[in-house]
Amino acid sequence: MKKITALLLAGLLLTLAGCSSATAPTESADAKQNTTVQETTQRQLSVVPDGQTAKSTTPDGGYSIIDSHLHYLDFLQKTDGFEALAKKMDEVNVPYAVIFGMAMAKQWDENAPNEPTYYMSNDSRCYYYSATDYIMMADYMAQPDEVKERFFPFICGINPNDKNAASNLRRLLETYPDDIYGIGEVMSRHDDLTALTYGEPPHADHPAFLEVYDLAAEYDIPVIIHHNIGPSYTDDPIYLQEMKNALAHNRNAVIIWAHTGISRRVEDSKHTQITDEMLKDNPNLYYDISWLVFDDYINISNESLDEWAALIEKYPDRFMIGSDKVGHWKGYEDEILKYYPLIDRLSDETKEKVTKTNILERIHVDPASLERIKPAETQQAA
Repeated sequence: MKKITALLLAGLLLTLAGCSSATAPTESADAKQNTTVQETTQRQLSVVPDGQTAKSTTPDGGYSIIDSHLHYLDFLQKTDGFEALAKKMDEVNVPYAVIFGMAMAKQWDENAPNEPTYYMSNDSRCYYYSATDYIMMADYMAQPDEVKERFFPFICGINPNDKNAASNLRRLLETYPDDIYGIGEVMSRHDDLTALTYGEPPHADHPAFLEVYDLAAEYDIPVIIHHNIGPSYTDDPIYLQEMKNALAHNRNAVIIWAHTGISRRVEDSKHTQITDEMLKDNPNLYYDISWLVFDDYINISNESLDEWAALIEKYPDRFMIGSDKVGHWKGYEDEILKYYPLIDRLSDETKEKVTKTNILERIHVDPASLERIKPAETQQAA
């Protein structure tokens, strides 16, 4: 009887232990976000899947990085604002940023119970939204000088299938002659976003787009364009020729290809080879490394990081880095610190170009005129 009682008691204890484990509270999403910059840095230096940790040459205080791809507004044309953004930038040593609105707006359908927050929140449609530039510029112009001086505004609110697009952009350039540094991020082919948007699918060599490139060449400002290199789930870059046509149209137009042509579920098994060939053949082409290309192609192993570092060293003047945050700044630090393993692999000269001077040269800003940028030698690791 004592043995039976003991067994029953042991079983009860095991059951209770199992229940306790099963019902233990998990760490909330908010708690996960509340990591320190140091903890985030350590996490980003850990490379998956081989489990090795990249050797860090990161200087104390982190790298000084100009954010070359940043949306002030989200798909509902909402924002956390410039003041909050400047504080987030300070936390991860981002002295300046290229900033633009959101060329698309998400419709809130009558049958949707909740307001959408992203273009993929539900299957309601999206539409081109030209007021995005006026909203951002009004906020920007209202900022104190110490905030304004940290941002380089671009304009983007066009329908790229509308041959009035260049005229609409020209009006903005004339309205703010001293405050606009470029055009973008303008939307060409963009997987689900294209499928959800009213009208014909845009493409980088549409006649309306060609007039935008001509306008950019006239004003000597760059164009940032989102153009998928191929469709989702198909390892075939069938939209590459459209970008080649766009680049060849006007060699005086500088085109920055956002995310190197990669987007959600876009597969390209020869991506580094194609990127290499495109840079060799098109002197007016530049790439921003932001969003999914880093997570899905570059930072997947030490080998992939080394491959991309070698490519960047081959074309050190042609790459730049961006956070691609969209209107809200929670998690901003992660989208900057994640690039450290790649930057660590670059020579000191290339680090300086990729993190700062490449984008500054494209928008004709002299680094020596920027008080928040330290001399290059102070950015190097001891």
